[in-house]
Amino acid sequence: MRSNPTLCPKRIQILLCILAAIALLFHLNSSAPQRTPTPILRRINENKDVARASTALAYSNEDIVDFRHCSPFETLIIFVHHFEHPLALALADHPTATKNENQACLFIVFTDGGNHSHPHTWRSMAAPGLNHVVLNINDDVSVAPEGREIIVQASFEKSMFRPLLDFSLSPNVQTFNSDTWKTRPSIMPLNREAKPIHTRCRLSRSLSRAWDTASGMRRGLLFVLFFASLTSSTFCLVPPSNTFQARLLESLRAGCIPVVLSHTQSLPFQDQLEWRLASFRYPLSMLDFIPEMLEQLEKEDVMEMRRRGRVFLARIDDAQALSKSLVAALSERIQIDLPLRPPVPSQQIAPNGVFHNTSYKFTRITSRFGTRQRSASRSVGFNLKLLYSRARWSSGRDLTYTPTTLHDVPMMPGDAPFYEGTTENIVAVNGSPRLGLTRDEEQFTAIILTYDRDDGVKKIIEKLRNCPYLNKIIVVWNNLDRRPSGTWPEIHMPVEFILAERNTLLSRFMPYDRIETEAIVSLDDDIGTDQAELAFGFRMWRENRDRLVGFPDRYHKFENGKGMYGLNGNCEHSLILTGYTFVHKDLAMNYLVAHLTRKPPLKVIKKVDINNGSARSGLSSRGNHYKERDGCIQMLSALYGYNPLLFSQETARPNDNCVNGL
Repeated sequence: MRSNPTLCPKRIQILLCILAAIALLFHLNSSAPQRTPTPILRRINENKDVARASTALAYSNEDIVDFRHCSPFETLIIFVHHFEHPLALALADHPTATKNENQACLFIVFTDGGNHSHPHTWRSMAAPGLNHVVLNINDDVSVAPEGREIIVQASFEKSMFRPLLDFSLSPNVQTFNSDTWKTRPSIMPLNREAKPIHTRCRLSRSLSRAWDTASGMRRGLLFVLFFASLTSSTFCLVPPSNTFQARLLESLRAGCIPVVLSHTQSLPFQDQLEWRLASFRYPLSMLDFIPEMLEQLEKEDVMEMRRRGRVFLARIDDAQALSKSLVAALSERIQIDLPLRPPVPSQQIAPNGVFHNTSYKFTRITSRFGTRQRSASRSVGFNLKLLYSRARWSSGRDLTYTPTTLHDVPMMPGDAPFYEGTTENIVAVNGSPRLGLTRDEEQFTAIILTYDRDDGVKKIIEKLRNCPYLNKIIVVWNNLDRRPSGTWPEIHMPVEFILAERNTLLSRFMPYDRIETEAIVSLDDDIGTDQAELAFGFRMWRENRDRLVGFPDRYHKFENGKGMYGLNGNCEHSLILTGYTFVHKDLAMNYLVAHLTRKPPLKVIKKVDINNGSARSGLSSRGNHYKERDGCIQMLSALYGYNPLLFSQETARPNDNCVNGL
């Protein structure tokens, strides 16, 4: 059934029809002379350039790279020709960028849409445009392909966009502003002041015809007919036009779900981003039916699409973000891998850098991903990245480097251990109780963050003597004014001391180069622990690698319209304190994990005392501790555009018959 036109306020209907009439008259009767088009890289209204462009259109992604400059077994290297623009500067600072053009695989060239001479690297290639990427920062004009170059620009002339080569997006972005999040609207509340505004008058078909022939400022006038204030609208209709990319950005920045009135309009990084998660597409001919169709959406779908829109915006919103996305997309386009993320170099301060134990009673197992980090195997890393590419792009994970770990890699089938060719072993290493699951054998690293609690750290190390599944203990030393002294326990696994760069709780989250496992148990220096607890917590983490799995829990609450930090909930939790928690090497904080995975933390029932008897009081004893935590909750919610924390009543309780010691 068609929705009732009276649902829209009558005054709005009249105003819209008046605006429609004015816009239509402006379109039909304007006698203003047409503006001379800005010159483009090669003007396609000349016959010779039409022929050249026609030849360029025949090229595919198999024709754009001379692999004599790009070894598939080395990482991508780009050279950015000098140009005064924020995106050019951001690309020049990218980890793949070099100042030596002889080392480069791809050459980045900028243009403002005017005629200009090509750089010498263009002429040095075997064919025009080979190994080159042209970025047009002038959103008002389009450049035509001349050869085998990849073109990145906001709009393309009809039939000039090559989906397997080019990127349709606006490169004319500004430098990243660390305060932008403060002015961005939240994706909440669900109900905004205005619903999508749609013209319900007899001029609709005339407007559709007018839209097909309008351009520039005239389409801008027509555009106001489709929605009121962006920030007060749930959906924003975005018709195809020369200003489409700008309108799309405006909608996403306002937290408004884009409704693209075209099935053919190209979207930014449409081969990488799953735009169906954040936008709708309808043909313009369905304009009259769209409001009623959108009204059928469930509230959960609306909020998730707004959230995804915020994630997608973070890929294209500023020069620094766009540089990472563009280089990652180019890497996939030509199948040359990005470099691996360099680990944080650690300053070891124990004697000789490590306590040398007399002998190890257990075999240390290095993560296969840790091995990949050291060997930088291109073939494995690139295939891994491609397999999970869209998931990475659409979830908000960092794109700067090739991932060495993927926390959501699925498990092998249940009968994998019984067949040749797989390494899974349902009996845990060294004859200890079974870990279970069809995953490779693995161990965890214990990271103890400490400041002037030497006795507490020594107690934890002693507790971990002969602990199954332990790979190494790393003590992160936060006291910059003194070094560890005296006698320290020597156990069955290495104990290493790392001097923090500064005294901060964030020191525990650094991906130090001494970490050789995916699993990390983060421990405060006053925590009471037990081997059986650790073993069970490790088992639970292996089943939930994309979640925080730990013992002390907290929750968030709301008072007077503000998010607050709660000490203990009656039945639910939404936070796990990282003072005793299993985390993935690349996922370490409650807000970040909840944002990326949309999963709550898993609480493990603790059987032993939470404190190991250390006398020195902790941070929670300070008078303003909880007030500061309230401020953190509010700041992080504003930063993400919503509060990603999720409540859960799920707890993991060990079966005493299966876990020795509990």
